[in-house]
Amino acid sequence: MKRNKFFLFILLIITFGFILMGCASFRKVSISSDLQTVIVGSSLKLSASGRNIAWSVDGSGSISPGTYVDTDGTLYVSLDETNSHLYVKAHSTKDNNTATKTIRIVTIDNVTVSPAENRPVVIGRTLQFRAQVSGSNGPDQVVSWRVVSDPSGFGSVASGTNINRSGLLTVSANEPLRTLYIVATSAVDPSKSGITPVTVVVPTVTEIVVSSLGEIVAIGRSLQFNAVVLGTYEPSQAVTWRVGSDPSGTGAVMSGTSINNNGVLTVSAYETFKVLYITATSNYDSTKSGIIPVAVVTPTVTSVTVNPSGQTIRAGDTFQFSALVTGTYEPDTTVTWKVSANPSGTELVANETTINSNGILKVANNEKWPILYVIATSTYDNTKSGNAHVNIIVPVVTGVTVSPANESVIRGGTFQFFASVTGTNNPSNAVTWKVSSSVTGNTPLTTGTNINANGLLTVSVSETANILYVFANSVFAPSVFGIASISIISPPPPVANPIIQNPPAAPPVTTPPPVITTPPATPPPVTPPVAETPPPVTPPVTPEVTPPAVTGVVVSPSTVSTMTNSRVQFNATVVGSSTNNAVSWKVSSNAAGTGAVANSTNINSGGLLTVAPNEWSENLYVFATSAADTSKTGLAVVTIINNSSNQGTNQGS
Repeated sequence: MKRNKFFLFILLIITFGFILMGCASFRKVSISSDLQTVIVGSSLKLSASGRNIAWSVDGSGSISPGTYVDTDGTLYVSLDETNSHLYVKAHSTKDNNTATKTIRIVTIDNVTVSPAENRPVVIGRTLQFRAQVSGSNGPDQVVSWRVVSDPSGFGSVASGTNINRSGLLTVSANEPLRTLYIVATSAVDPSKSGITPVTVVVPTVTEIVVSSLGEIVAIGRSLQFNAVVLGTYEPSQAVTWRVGSDPSGTGAVMSGTSINNNGVLTVSAYETFKVLYITATSNYDSTKSGIIPVAVVTPTVTSVTVNPSGQTIRAGDTFQFSALVTGTYEPDTTVTWKVSANPSGTELVANETTINSNGILKVANNEKWPILYVIATSTYDNTKSGNAHVNIIVPVVTGVTVSPANESVIRGGTFQFFASVTGTNNPSNAVTWKVSSSVTGNTPLTTGTNINANGLLTVSVSETANILYVFANSVFAPSVFGIASISIISPPPPVANPIIQNPPAAPPVTTPPPVITTPPATPPPVTPPVAETPPPVTPPVTPEVTPPAVTGVVVSPSTVSTMTNSRVQFNATVVGSSTNNAVSWKVSSNAAGTGAVANSTNINSGGLLTVAPNEWSENLYVFATSAADTSKTGLAVVTIINNSSNQGTNQGS
């Protein structure tokens, strides 16, 4: 077994060697050279890829004895060679492969350089030349280039003046010669060359024309200038700019007045000269300049107009204003804004009445002025301003209604309340919500009882109060609010399942004694068995749920607006299981029930409120207390709408 593996391994090595030898035998041989043509009596260097190259040459006929290829691959062509084509062969003895290259034997008649005429070339510039090699049998067009100073084809030129292998001539900017000679020599026959002269010309500047995008420039502004350099042979267009205060262009100007490399003039806001002179000097010929005057003007503001005017805005709202600044020479159009109660801008307005830098006016809720003035002042000329008057409508909140006004909520439950704000001039309907366990609104709550910003009440499962009060205060007029009372009830206790008792077991059956045939002398009395009495069945006991007698008192309407010297009828509902619906009434000037009212302000036992002509309170509080449980009270709030300024007695008469 081991011997078989050894022979198999040797066989694989031999096979692999033959494969490598076979691959090597097919390695390709190629011949390359810079030229494809040659003249008799010259040589041509060739190279070949491959290993152990043997060179040989044949012709279409017999070749001259002096024509051969040496071992380095150089082809030598005899002067007596008559073949028009030679076939050079490179044979790799190592790779057993041969390549053949055809070399044409040509004659070179001449080399022509174009452009042939005496074409001018600007000093410091370039010019492209081309060469044509003429002869028999299609000679190679490869030439070598040189630039010289005389027609003999020799002579040095300035450093930087040269021609590359593609025939591109570059003339140095410091070239002193005014005629150069371009020579192209055939690479196949170096004895054949072509030559052409070229004239080196120097550009001249005859004039510089300066122009601008306008004839005037305002102080603090910019203006673009342009310059065109005229002359012969396309002189450079590069110029140097300067600004001056006199026609020579050399006079000093104010600091901040300048012109940059691109011809942009900037005039200082403090420039005092009314005419400036802009000069452009040729970088190629500094003796040539162009100059142009420009008038310096000062913009003026003639008017400032604020739009729109006569707008009606509601207190608490915002409005966008705009300003138009007009004048001469395009003055700056920016403005500063101000709002005042008079056109001169000296009368103060409410603190929260403002106008921002973009002209957006915001009117405070408590703005007292019926007319405001929006003033825009030019930032360029603060002596010029304009204004627009604004009519202010002040909404009046007459009441806030919370709905539902009377509701019962289970401890641990939630309930959604809504608020409606009434009044004149369309007041905002926004309110702030609050919940309390007393009508004063400041009693702490059990943790977990709260009302969110949308009026959703959550009652804690541990809430101890039997009545809660929900308040909704107008955001526009925080002193006006609505109130609703909520009875808090406990969830009913779970009903106990009745207990079913098993009936007692039946008494055992007594077997009578056996009959004795021989009676005794005195038979004993026979006692009948006593049947056992089964115990009574007890019915299931259902626990009795006793509802509270009085859970709360609800007054309706809960909020109302009225005037002095008026009457309002109220009603009270006692909530709970009590059959006693009687209540006692009271009116006060505060929510604690202790505030004094005018002498003639009262509420009778039927709930009819009379508001005195000289009632000074802005709000009255009506209380209804249960006769069955004096700890239970309902509340209603009355807003006296003609008493908001508290300006004395008998306001409503």
